[in-house]
Amino acid sequence: MASLSSTLGRDTRILSLICTGHFMSHYSQLVLPPLFALMNNDLGIDYALLGLIITFINASAAIAQTPIGFLVDRFGARTILISGLIIKTLAIGAMALTNSYEIILVLAIIAGLGHAVFHPADYSILMSSIDERRIGKAFSFHTASGTAGTAAGPLVTVLIAEFWDWKIAVLSVAALGIVTGLAMILQGGIIKDHIGHKKKTKTRLGITDGMTLLLKPSMLFLYLFFLTTAMISIGLNGFTVVILIESYGTPLVAAGAALTTFATAGVIGVLCGGVIADKTERHDLVAVGAFSSAALVTIFMASYDLHHYVILVCFAAIGWLLGLVRPARDMMVRAETPDGNAGKVFGFMSTGHQVGGVFIPVTYGWIIDQGKADWIFWITAILMLTAMLTLINPGRKS
Repeated sequence: MASLSSTLGRDTRILSLICTGHFMSHYSQLVLPPLFALMNNDLGIDYALLGLIITFINASAAIAQTPIGFLVDRFGARTILISGLIIKTLAIGAMALTNSYEIILVLAIIAGLGHAVFHPADYSILMSSIDERRIGKAFSFHTASGTAGTAAGPLVTVLIAEFWDWKIAVLSVAALGIVTGLAMILQGGIIKDHIGHKKKTKTRLGITDGMTLLLKPSMLFLYLFFLTTAMISIGLNGFTVVILIESYGTPLVAAGAALTTFATAGVIGVLCGGVIADKTERHDLVAVGAFSSAALVTIFMASYDLHHYVILVCFAAIGWLLGLVRPARDMMVRAETPDGNAGKVFGFMSTGHQVGGVFIPVTYGWIIDQGKADWIFWITAILMLTAMLTLINPGRKS
């Protein structure tokens, strides 16, 4: 990317605004899974069918994400970003107002459409606005804000449900979404959309050339990397609480604390990874080292009946290691992205996250229904090793 003339203060303001929206994206995405046990008791819906709600959200987002990426590159990111935030949080909040499973699935589709805007819009703004000397750290703060939302979501949601009701916990997401959306509208003037930068570079690709870019072998290998890493994070974020309850008899609040520990350690890992990303070009080696170590810890958890405190330490280690991977992943994608095309490229890559979310929730829900919740740890370790294999691509630039 061409060097951008930008002050640290302006970069900080833009990054703060984008990170706020990204925080809410992940916070709202994690509101339902920690409440599955309560929803199962209240609505009488099997875990596999509850997992299907998350599948519908991810399937809808997967279908919409790449087209939205093209729209971002064509019309700009700011309005699309704010609209998606409000649509998603309102759709999730509306799930608390009905006992109809079918209506909940329709709302899940709408929520997925809102969720599809975040990565194409966010990365387009960051890559066109942030000084490239700080882009690795910017990616890490962006990812950390999402991980922070993941960390806060389960704990806050479970606490609200414990004191009031699971429906109140879901409604609170809509309220937070409206407040965040209004704040972004009021402060959105600081955002320098990538459209102006794109007009100067004149490298925007049309639909045909854009699809050719996305189907390059190097892009497809990176897409597989996104897919496998997404399956790992979605599985752990979505089902850690239920796995610990079913496998170890962990109390609900303690299980939520384990998930929050995992996500909090992930934030620290992401920030460390951002510093590393700005100091090395061998991002693939960073990912291989982190995944191999995380796989060993996961296998250890799957092999022994552990005390709650040991489980917390294991989840902290896994969260930190997986956090190191994310800035390295984004930097590998950035290296393959022509100026003015971040929307479509990151939109396409992020569909890997959604596609993983289509299969994992229902599959894991079915496994838990069969009384085999501990199998998920073994599957997670296998996915970590698989993610390492996707980096073995002789044709990719070092």
